Amino acid sequence: MKRIVSGALAAAAVLAGLTAMASPASAVGSCDSGKFCLFENNDFNQGNTNHWLDLTRDDFDLRNNYWTGSNDSIDNETSSVKNRIGCNVQLWQDVGGTGAHTKSISGTDDGFLANNAIGDNRLSAVDICA
Repeated sequence: MKRIVSGALAAAAVLAGLTAMASPASAVGSCDSGKFCLFENNDFNQGNTNHWLDLTRDDFDLRNNYWTGSNDSIDNETSSVKNRIGCNVQLWQDVGGTGAHTKSISGTDDGFLANNAIGDNRLSAVDICA
């Protein structure tokens, strides 16, 4: 009986340790260094569904990208961004990098894209280090 109890306690400890090691990027509104982070909702998803995506390279066609943990496309669905990539990022309204655009300055957060030229829910292309 002692071995069963101690085995169960060891298994519980391992599971608790794995839970504690969960990626910080999964926390609502977080964005790790070296990444450009897109969020589906204003204010980096605070109080909303935690749909996000981290980018580390250019993507001139966001139609084939999906929010982390979701089957929902991010194209024309981004409402806020955080720039931790280490350079400026150009946000484009249209696939291919055309149309209205907004520059995200390195190290900044924008919790409300609606007050930018790109607008809310209109992002379709990203040019990193533009």
